[in-house]
Amino acid sequence: MKILLTDITGENKSFKIQEPIDFSEESFELTAPLQARLTVRQQDDDIYSLAGNLQARIATGCDRCGKGVELEIEQDFSYELRLEDEPLLPAEYDSSKEDCDVVYLDQPFIESRAILSEQLLLAMPLHRLCYDACRGLCNDCGVDLNIKKCQCREKNTDSPFAVLKKLTQAKEK
Repeated sequence: MKILLTDITGENKSFKIQEPIDFSEESFELTAPLQARLTVRQQDDDIYSLAGNLQARIATGCDRCGKGVELEIEQDFSYELRLEDEPLLPAEYDSSKEDCDVVYLDQPFIESRAILSEQLLLAMPLHRLCYDACRGLCNDCGVDLNIKKCQCREKNTDSPFAVLKKLTQAKEK
């Protein structure tokens, strides 16, 4: 959805958006159209504030065992929109968090799809797990450690830590 900033003067203008967005290049897919609420307000002649909330439901694989997982994502966000050229800053400039929330526009409109795509990617959990205690797969034989215990680890005596296992077994006796 294209939002024209020239249509927004003085008061808040709210938008309810429901868009299908293509994430085919990512490791997940939307199971329902992404839903969002955006509020845009003019702060100054060429400065606008945008605040929003998005909700999405995604299907992906567990990072540890590979089983299918459905996650609900909700994210609040805000931007400052400026209708001006981005300032030229020295290469060694340290940007602040506030600098990251400023979007410089050369045209007086924003495309909601770009903002919502970015925010969904930022809201994705770092580790996508089927449940917190998921044990994953054995690195050697590939057995799902949530279902059964593999025999690989007990057979590996070449490990430099095999001596430690013998010590712990001796203490248990």
